Amino acid sequence: MGFLNLGKKDEYGKQTRIEHRGKYLRASRTGGVSLRAQTRAAGLNLTANSSHGFRVSRTVGKNTQMAMQNGRFVLRGRYGEGPTKLNLSKTGMTVYSNP
Repeated sequence: MGFLNLGKKDEYGKQTRIEHRGKYLRASRTGGVSLRAQTRAAGLNLTANSSHGFRVSRTVGKNTQMAMQNGRFVLRGRYGEGPTKLNLSKTGMTVYSNP
């Protein structure tokens, strides 16, 4: 059953997130309903979300994004292949390993 991901199981046989994702709408059991609009202008990504506010972002390198969201600076990077990955934020770096 595709709508709401009912019946969709993860690799351990547990129910995955119950949600509906559309082009401009996302509705989930825990997060509620949010509307989204996104566009590009002058090399910047502009995103408005009814739950998370307004974000202006730019990709500064492969897998690295700088943004201003609701007046706060955001730095985000995701690197790596396979089970071990490196995450970058403005406070430092972390290593993530998926068993």
